Amino acid sequence: MVINENVERKIIPVAGGKGGVGKSFLSTSISLSLATMGKRVILIDLDLGGSNIHTWLGLKNCNPGIGEFLNSKTTLLSDLVVDTPYNNLQYVPGDVMRFDMANISFAQKKKIMKAILQLDADYIVIDLGAGCNHNVIDFFLISNSGFMVITPETTSIMNTYNFTRNMVFRFLQRLFSSDKEVMKYLKQMVKQNIPGDPQSVDSLISGIAEFDGAAAEKARNYLSVLAPGVIINMAEEPDDIHMIHALRSLIERNLNVQLECLGMIFFDKDVKTSLRERVPHLVENSESITASQIFRIAQKIALSENFPEMPYDHQAFSSTFDITEIEAENDFEILKNQGYSSDDYDIEKLLELIKKQREMIHELQGTISMLSSPGSGAGFNF
Repeated sequence: MVINENVERKIIPVAGGKGGVGKSFLSTSISLSLATMGKRVILIDLDLGGSNIHTWLGLKNCNPGIGEFLNSKTTLLSDLVVDTPYNNLQYVPGDVMRFDMANISFAQKKKIMKAILQLDADYIVIDLGAGCNHNVIDFFLISNSGFMVITPETTSIMNTYNFTRNMVFRFLQRLFSSDKEVMKYLKQMVKQNIPGDPQSVDSLISGIAEFDGAAAEKARNYLSVLAPGVIINMAEEPDDIHMIHALRSLIERNLNVQLECLGMIFFDKDVKTSLRERVPHLVENSESITASQIFRIAQKIALSENFPEMPYDHQAFSSTFDITEIEAENDFEILKNQGYSSDDYDIEKLLELIKKQREMIHELQGTISMLSSPGSGAGFNF
């Protein structure tokens, strides 16, 4: 695992607990934004079996990609890096036309990871597939600070929780892969489901401490380097962040993972229009609120002297979630002043939408309560 704080070249995997949350759009847009700041960026399409970065870039799918690299003994990953029409931005294509890409072997996965670490760029952004299978999680764990794209919907929120939970457990499995006693314990915990005793990371590590105190301390120390971030996409109003606060609390309490929030992006119907026209949204709509929100996220990344630590006044704000909420409120006011309510939604529709979102928040709160209650099996029930 690359600890981004310790290296000049930053590796940023981008994942989503479910499909359709906009991770490929954001991977492309953040890469393009960083490139416009003069940063050398390589965007890698690792959505194996469903690659489409070329479409978001407005390019034809006519270059050899990851499949060529995996099936060749002489081709280097660097040989597949393609220039784009945009200064400082290159990308490595996927191979959507190959039928064997969705289920690569462990050896092939290691080959890709090793090759990624040899690429030369300021930022390497990796667009991953949806879901939480081992391939996706292992690529996400290539560095300690990937991004999870989430939408303010109950399904997306719960899938993000599941992704984080499986990421933590996979991290521990890899950490103790050569320790037979700890691995035996972890396997037992996967199978075990004690009614009235939901498993958490704290209780899991406490169980390890009962037979190996050094291993338990190692687990705590290594887990502390995980610093994933979330980007809230397709929001309808600033209050949508309250749903993400509930997720954050659940993850911190059950999984001992501290989340950072990079920002919130409001729903923009013009994104699909840009995709149909095969022009990057930031190029087609550079003056839009969406473009400014994405560029702001890229600025936070580029201005961070110790990425993934975000550059903000820790005395003025308690967390990056507080900053995101303020940003969202300001952006929403701008949208309203631009005629957002009348052009994109009539007043009745907007009020109905807000009512629906609040009902979803209430529903999520009920789900959180259920997951946190005894007997829920909300811990490591894999």
